[in-house]
Amino acid sequence: MLKTLNKFGIDGMYLKIIRAIYDKPTANIILNGQKLEKFPLKTGTRQGCPLSPLLFNIVLEVLARAIRQEKEIKSIQLGKEEVTLSLFADDMIVYLENPIVSAQNLLKLIRNFSKVSGYKINVQKSQAFLYTNNRQTESQITNELPFIIASKRIKYLGIQLTRDVKDLFKENYKPLLSEIKEDTSKWKKKHLLKPLEMVLRTNST
Repeated sequence: MLKTLNKFGIDGMYLKIIRAIYDKPTANIILNGQKLEKFPLKTGTRQGCPLSPLLFNIVLEVLARAIRQEKEIKSIQLGKEEVTLSLFADDMIVYLENPIVSAQNLLKLIRNFSKVSGYKINVQKSQAFLYTNNRQTESQITNELPFIIASKRIKYLGIQLTRDVKDLFKENYKPLLSEIKEDTSKWKKKHLLKPLEMVLRTNST
């Protein structure tokens, strides 16, 4: 991690502070109100530390750049833009053309990254979504990938991504509108809207 930070231009006193924070870190487990003996932390960032999300993102950017630069991982073309991946914290979605070849190279790259970083994919929580009507290709990909193959949709950052663009409204906006109507209906029953109406009327005069 420290080498990565240095390559990204973080040095001097700031790097020394981070090095001090991560110098032989330890943790304790509290069981039934009793603190157990401390043990060393060999991977990961400190839980609850405000620096942790930033440090994690910087280190993970190394993987993101490696994926973008790998010629054997073929990304998709959207207009004039070549789109390879979307990344938010540890939630990653990768867009692959020729997935039979690209997916295997992607997994190999991630395995190599895991050896030096400790970062691993949770296969049980990972999904693949295929945009193909070729049954033979779909069957081959299904047999070769360790992930769950979603048939109609996958969820990314709370958004349902569908095979057909026309289904995006039905899968996302309709449920959201239903939730809003249900919430406002509950508020009305509890008379929570009356004070709000009074405030709005007062402010408008």
